[in-house]
Amino acid sequence: MAEKKRGPLGFLSAASFPYRRKSLLSPAELEFYSVLKDAVSDRFLILLKVGVRDLCEITNREVNHAAFNRVAAEHMDFVLCDMATLAPVVAIELDDSTLYPRDRAERDAFMNELFRVIGVSLIHQRVQARYDPAAIARWVDAAAARPGGAAPRSPRPLRPAS
Repeated sequence: MAEKKRGPLGFLSAASFPYRRKSLLSPAELEFYSVLKDAVSDRFLILLKVGVRDLCEITNREVNHAAFNRVAAEHMDFVLCDMATLAPVVAIELDDSTLYPRDRAERDAFMNELFRVIGVSLIHQRVQARYDPAAIARWVDAAAARPGGAAPRSPRPLRPAS
């Protein structure tokens, strides 16, 4: 039996290389991003798809591995950062009803507590057909004014947090 030669693509040929470029954002995320840009203008820098592990440090070496694993695969759809320091101020997670069955309640509670502890407000924004930039601006301003305060899930239609 002939031995396969390993090339720069491993055992794959260029024709069967299983990768291609894709968009950073889904159509729903892109729609929200366009409105979010208008809503926050130049008050915040908007970062996309930020890993939760990049937003926090694990402070207890005894639980380091388990704590890291708990956040390793998690990300926030949008993180609004201070323009001068790039410190995260508000994280936004788009909630699609298909992604959040009842068994996700524990995960959401954990994320709410994590963001409260690290002092970054967390907004759960429901995916909608249309968004009101003025309402999103008020929602973001209210969340930014409460550092670490987990904002309640946005209702339909979006209203500012109280």
